[in-house]
Amino acid sequence: MAKQQIIDFFQLQKDINNNSLKPIYLLYGEENYLHNIIQDNIKAHFCNDKQSVNYEIFYGENVDFNRLVNSIKILPLGTEKQIIILKHLEKLNASYAKKLDLLIKSKSFQDDSVIILIFSLNKKMPTSISLERIKKYGSIVSLKKPRSYQIKQWANQKCRENQIEISPEALYYLQRLTDNDLGRMNNELEKIFCYLGKNSSRINKEDIINNFFGSEGGNIFDFVDAIGERKTKLALKLLEKLEENEYHPLSLLAMISRQIKLILRAKLYYDNQEKLKGELHLPPFVVDKLIKQSQKYKLEKLKNIFRHLLDAEKKLKTGYFNPVMVLEQLVIKITN
Repeated sequence: MAKQQIIDFFQLQKDINNNSLKPIYLLYGEENYLHNIIQDNIKAHFCNDKQSVNYEIFYGENVDFNRLVNSIKILPLGTEKQIIILKHLEKLNASYAKKLDLLIKSKSFQDDSVIILIFSLNKKMPTSISLERIKKYGSIVSLKKPRSYQIKQWANQKCRENQIEISPEALYYLQRLTDNDLGRMNNELEKIFCYLGKNSSRINKEDIINNFFGSEGGNIFDFVDAIGERKTKLALKLLEKLEENEYHPLSLLAMISRQIKLILRAKLYYDNQEKLKGELHLPPFVVDKLIKQSQKYKLEKLKNIFRHLLDAEKKLKTGYFNPVMVLEQLVIKITN
C-alpha cells in the first residue's frame, strides 16, 4: 500500500462534513485550540446526525488503561457509536505507550462503531507508538497553525453552515483583530451569530467592529486611517479613546508603523497597482484606500516619518518619557 499523505485540519473537517470518518486518527501539533475545535465539530456532527454516541475521554498523564481497553473493545448498550478520545499522548509513560501500541496492532478496525482519536501536543509526529497501523486504517493529522487564506476559507464555510454571509471587508477586520488565531476567530463568530440572531443574514464590517469595541465610535482602524489621511485632530481624538481603553503604547506604535510601511509600498508601486495588490495580499478595498492615502505623502516626508517612528520606539522602551505625550507628538509629526 502506498504511503498515505499526512492530512491537515481542513481535510479532516471535510471528512467530518462528508460523513467519511475513519476508525482511528493520530493528531499532533502545538495549536491546542485546533484539537478542541475538532472535538467540538465531531460532537456537533453526530448530534446533527441524531446518532446515539457515547464519548470516553482519557488523559495520558493519568490514564486508566484497563478502562481504555474496555471502552475500545466493548460498545455500551443502546449506543450506535463509541468515540474514544486520548489526549496528551506525549505524557503517556513508556509502559503504557507500549501497551497502547500492542492494542492498536491487535485491533481489526473492521467495526465502524468505534472511532479512536489520539491527540499529541508535540510539534513533531509522535514516535512512541507504531504509525503503520494508523496509516493503513486511519489518518495522521498535522495540526499546524493554518495560513491566512485557509483561515479565510474556514470562516466563510462556518458562516455558510450558519446560513449567514460575511462580507470580504468584515472578514478582513476579523482576521486582523484576532491575529488569524482560529480559536479566537471561532469564539468571535459564535458571539456575532448570537448577536445577530435572525435579524440579519449578513455580517458587515460594523458588526465586527461593534463586537470588539462596542457601538461608540473610535477604534484602532479608524485611528490608523486618520493618520493615513493626515487628519491630525481626528487622529489625536481617537488616540485619546484608545489610551482610555488601555491599549499598550507599543501596540499602538506597531499599528502606526505598519500603516506607514503599507503607505510607502503603495507610493512606490503606484504605477503598477496589480503588482502591489499581489504583493500585499490585502483585499482590494484596503489597497485602494492605501493608494489614496499614499498620495497625501511625499517620499521625503515618509523617510522622515521612519526617523520619528524609531525615535518614538526608543523613548517608549526606555520608560523615561510619558507614553501619551510620545504618541501624541508622533501623530502630530506624521500628520502635520
